[in-house]
Amino acid sequence: MSEQLFPYDKIFEFTRSVFEKIGCSEAHAMTATRALLSADLRGIDSHGVARLSGYVRLWEVKRVNATPDIKIIHETPSTAVVDGDSGLGLVVAPFAMQVAIEKARQCGTGWVSVQHSNHFGIAAHHAMMALEHDMIGIAMTNASPLVAPTFSIDKMLGTNPICVAAPAGKEPAFVADLATTTAANGKLEILQRKSTDTPDGWVQDKDGLPTNDANILKKGGALLPLGGDREHGSHKGYALGAIVDIFSALLSGANYAPWVPPFPAYVPMPAQQPGKGNWSFPGCHAGRCFSSGR
Repeated sequence: MSEQLFPYDKIFEFTRSVFEKIGCSEAHAMTATRALLSADLRGIDSHGVARLSGYVRLWEVKRVNATPDIKIIHETPSTAVVDGDSGLGLVVAPFAMQVAIEKARQCGTGWVSVQHSNHFGIAAHHAMMALEHDMIGIAMTNASPLVAPTFSIDKMLGTNPICVAAPAGKEPAFVADLATTTAANGKLEILQRKSTDTPDGWVQDKDGLPTNDANILKKGGALLPLGGDREHGSHKGYALGAIVDIFSALLSGANYAPWVPPFPAYVPMPAQQPGKGNWSFPGCHAGRCFSSGR
């Protein structure tokens, strides 16, 4: 069966209307749509409009607030902590990045961490906001615990992506956006839809043994850190994922490690969450923005 293609404008209007249907303001719906569809435009289908239904399901179970009161709860001239009030990460993250950009404009550097937020799409969309101001942007987020650290069976970390975007004058900007796992969960979902196995080194089963089953997460298995196994550097991927968790969650007072809420709405919330007021987000955004020195 051949794929059916739709014009970007039609997909944009459809997505925007869905966000407005769940109660988002026109401005927030536009912001969320731009952030979400930026993934499709960059060829990252796993994080684009395919994620839309997941946000709606989170709203249906009251884990997303469509009308959040996003605010700064602590700040210095160059730093801030933002409370997203359970809002869409697609809306909260651009707010935080804009705060970082304004602080960088005044101080030469701006660091903003976020608590009480949700899945924010691709990190590149937020980091690249800095490029328009001739600044370097960094965005990272922790995520639902789907990853077993090296030598572990229990899922303790998320895919925890890092993105760095740097201006390059007349040349195309440098943009590196990567998960700290061998593959992001969205890549597994694409393989599931195609009934295709995973390459080696992506996942392990519930006993910690290598597998190529794209459905293994539903059977108690786990994603593997970047590198796949110790011989190929998975201990480095594990360390990178832990660093993202520290910057994204511990710095902001959010939930971390196995207590990060899951993105699928049908998965129950973790018990005894240690974070402050973070009952509703499957990912905490930590935005960074630096002046480029030019």
